[in-house]
Amino acid sequence: MPPGLGYPPAVPSIRGIFSAAGVALAATLLGSPDRPSWPLTLRDGLPAALPGYAAAPRDPLPDTDENEMGIYTEVSRFFQRIESATSTRQFRLVVQDYGRGKDLEAALRKAFSQASVAPSVETREVKLGAFPAFAVTDRSGPRPTTLVTVIVTPSRLVLGQGANVDWEEALKLVRLVDLEKVAGAR
Repeated sequence: MPPGLGYPPAVPSIRGIFSAAGVALAATLLGSPDRPSWPLTLRDGLPAALPGYAAAPRDPLPDTDENEMGIYTEVSRFFQRIESATSTRQFRLVVQDYGRGKDLEAALRKAFSQASVAPSVETREVKLGAFPAFAVTDRSGPRPTTLVTVIVTPSRLVLGQGANVDWEEALKLVRLVDLEKVAGAR
């Protein structure tokens, strides 16, 4: 570049800044090839396969959203089993992290209590290892819909969401999650 037509050599170009920022963002999100960094590490405890189910070709990137319990970061994996032309079972495993200092148990117990009085809804409170879990199955439609919520830390949940899946199968599938790894993800 001719002298006087550009940035002095000590000032990086805009293109260089954006390239460096893109590389830094990718390195932060993906981590090293051997070990991804948070929030991808939240997925470490989720199984890549479920017996009898086909996994989605790729996992969605971590996402941030908000519900009545607060803002959370979420990672997930999706599976389905096509049984016939008219019957498909779908199951999604999710980890939601609400951040330090949050205690979700009271809000979850309240929601579980409210669900238990709804018609056509079955509820069960169980333990998965040392972790409290709540299973809610809605049978108001032609096929059951089940949500299993496991409290792995006061601010981190594992969810099993099943369409055309009853609570027994949903619990069996959620038991395949390494809850200790999910609890310890950093």
